[in-house]
Order: sequence, then C-alpha cells, then structure tokens
Amino acid sequence: MHKLYIGNLGESVTAEDLGKTFDDHKIPYTGQFLMKTGYAFVDCPDDQWAMKAIETFSGKVELKGKRIEVEHSVPKKQRTRKLQIRNIPPHLQWEVLDGLLAQCGTVENCEQVNTESETAVVNVTYASRDHAKQ
Repeated sequence: MHKLYIGNLGESVTAEDLGKTFDDHKIPYTGQFLMKTGYAFVDCPDDQWAMKAIETFSGKVELKGKRIEVEHSVPKKQRTRKLQIRNIPPHLQWEVLDGLLAQCGTVENCEQVNTESETAVVNVTYASRDHAKQ
C-alpha cells in the first residue's frame, strides 16, 4: 500500500467528503480514511495512483473552502532534523567536529550527552531535514 497524507482540511471535512472527492476525480483508494483534526491518511493501491492523487489534488482542489494538500506520508523517524552521533573519539577537538557537521548543512544546536563511555555522544539539530539526511 502507498499511504498518503491529506492536509489543510477544514474541521467540518468528513471521510465521506474525501471519499466523494477521490471518486469524483476517479482516484482509487483502499480501506478507510483515517481522520485527524485538520488532516487525514488514506492508502492508494500502488505508487502510480498515489502520484496521480498528489498531482490531481495538491494545492489544486478545494474542499469546503480550503485547498487540500496531498503528499506521500512519511514516518516521523524519517522527518526529523535531529541526530544522535555516538562513538566520537575523545581526542577529537570540538572545532573539528563542528566543521565536519557543518559540511552537511546549517547546525542549529549541538550538545554533548553525558555518558559512562570513553567515547563522546552528541545530539545535533540541523536547520532542515535534508541537511540531517546527509
């Protein structure tokens, strides 16, 4: 299955409204819409239909006065800007570590975690997910 995130939904939007919208545009979906406040999730049968739904709906279709946003649903663990880096040699200077981390992007925060081990551990927060992914 290919899960989609449907965002920018008004409070009064129901699963039936979304189902009708998908049906009206001849976009198949499987199962039920999982409704949350302001957003929902639904599965598409395959990646081609998921892409078609994104192209058809995202920013283009209005539902109860708001343009909906549709994109692939990404698990929280894959969205984060935060990393934990372990096993840093104790002799590595912080300036060198900062330089290495900055090669991937803008570092918003970097703090050492107190551990019992001889090696260092740091928590790093990057300015964007893309920087953290590198």
